[in-house]
Amino acid sequence: MSKRQPLEVKSRRDLVAVADMNGAALSIFDCQSLDRTRMAMTLEIVGTPEAVRGTISSLRTMVGVGQAYEVPSDSPRTRVFMTLDKPRICQASEGGAVLCADCPFDSAEIPTRWKLDFRRAGDTGQLVARLAEQEVQAGTNLISPVDRSVRLTPKERGIVAVAIERGYFEFPRRITLEELSQLVGIETAALRKTFLSLE
Repeated sequence: MSKRQPLEVKSRRDLVAVADMNGAALSIFDCQSLDRTRMAMTLEIVGTPEAVRGTISSLRTMVGVGQAYEVPSDSPRTRVFMTLDKPRICQASEGGAVLCADCPFDSAEIPTRWKLDFRRAGDTGQLVARLAEQEVQAGTNLISPVDRSVRLTPKERGIVAVAIERGYFEFPRRITLEELSQLVGIETAALRKTFLSLE
C-alpha cells in the first residue's frame, strides 16, 4: 500500500526562472526518462506571444538542453517538448518505489514542497539519502525561514530550541514527540498543537 509524503527540497528553479525572465509562466505538464542521463519534458507556457517565443529561445540556450520546440495543441497554453540532462532530483528518485505526485520544478518557492507516493515506509529515508548524495538538501521537516508574523513566547522559543538541539526536526527524527514532551514538561497534545501552529 503506497503512502503520499511531501518532501521539502532545496533545488534550483532554472526553468521557472527562464520563464519569469521573459515575462511568462511555466509549468511541467509531463516528464519521461529517456535513459540514465537524459529525460524528456513537456512544458506548458503562458504569456504573450513574445514572452512565449523568448522563453522557448532561452530554454534552447540552457546548459544541458538538447531540444526545445513548440508542440501543436488545442490548449490555450503553449506546449513545448524538451529533452535535457536529467536533473539531480530526478536521478535520485529513480530506481526506488517512488512516484512523483507533482513536479518540484513547478514551485515558485524554495524550499519547494514535492509530493511523492512511496510504496514502503523506508523509501522516504532512502530517497532523502540519495538526494544528499546528489548534494540536494531535502527532508520531511526542513525548518522554513521564520515568518515574522509568527510571534513565539519565550517558553515556546525555548521548546523549539530544545527540539532543534535534540533532532526532532531531522529525518529520521532522533527524538519522538512523546520523549520531547517529557523532556520539556508539557503534555504531548499541547506540544503537538504548538508545532502545528508553526507550520
